Amino acid sequence: MSSIDQGRGLPASVIAAPVIAAPVIDLVVMGVAALDDDGEAVLTGWLDDEERARAARFHFARHRRIYIAAHALLRAWLGRRLGLAPMDLRFTAGARGKPDLAPSQMPLTVDGRPALRFNLSHTAGMVAIAVTADPETAVIDLGVDVEAADRLGDYDARIARGFFAEDEAAALEALPDAADRARRFLTLWTLKESVIKTTGAGLSQALSGFSIRFPAGWPGPDLLPDIEARDPPLAQGLAWHLMHQEYDGVHLAAGLLCPAGLPPPHWRITPMTPARLLSPATP
Repeated sequence: MSSIDQGRGLPASVIAAPVIAAPVIDLVVMGVAALDDDGEAVLTGWLDDEERARAARFHFARHRRIYIAAHALLRAWLGRRLGLAPMDLRFTAGARGKPDLAPSQMPLTVDGRPALRFNLSHTAGMVAIAVTADPETAVIDLGVDVEAADRLGDYDARIARGFFAEDEAAALEALPDAADRARRFLTLWTLKESVIKTTGAGLSQALSGFSIRFPAGWPGPDLLPDIEARDPPLAQGLAWHLMHQEYDGVHLAAGLLCPAGLPPPHWRITPMTPARLLSPATP
């Protein structure tokens, strides 16, 4: 079973024989309420010209600040992995337009595959990134979604029946308590968003083409959801891994697509603050 760790390092282990390493995924979350104008100006300097131009087009200052914080956080975390300053990173459009590191900066595995996967998300007052923490363990791709707990309001059966798989909508309607239905609805929405962000297909991939399964006892410690992919079916030799957690007033979900032979991933949640991000001492 996959595991979730909040802000703790991995336990040391003694390996008697060569084994395939489990992917380690950093999920970094940061609230932006404490980010002031001076801090925003510094983070804006970490972006490239295209990102700054896009930030300037936001009509509302709060939306601009969220965008800047999310992209600066991603740059800082990737830069730490690569030994580069945040402003020195270069991005390109990968498969289906999903952002990727420029080929000159992308570390490769021994068989020539990209060794770093990443994704970002933001919601009202919160940003989140997901980054592979161990470049030597290649994964196919990664997606993350974060939504404020009140993002979608009350559960709406019409939306569930219109967008979700039939079994998901039926399971939602079977929940006896309205608050449980609303909570499960947002849980499903966040997980599904993380899946289509992993594939890079966006809403061109029908949310009804796959079903999210919850284990008995959900939600509970160390319990993680699963997925049944039907349209399109999962390619042979690949495996899905999902995580979801309610964290600091938000729903945080991530999806990982990797070779089927890899052990289940270790999800490592790390809280970040604007002050720490801006500090030169941040590791």
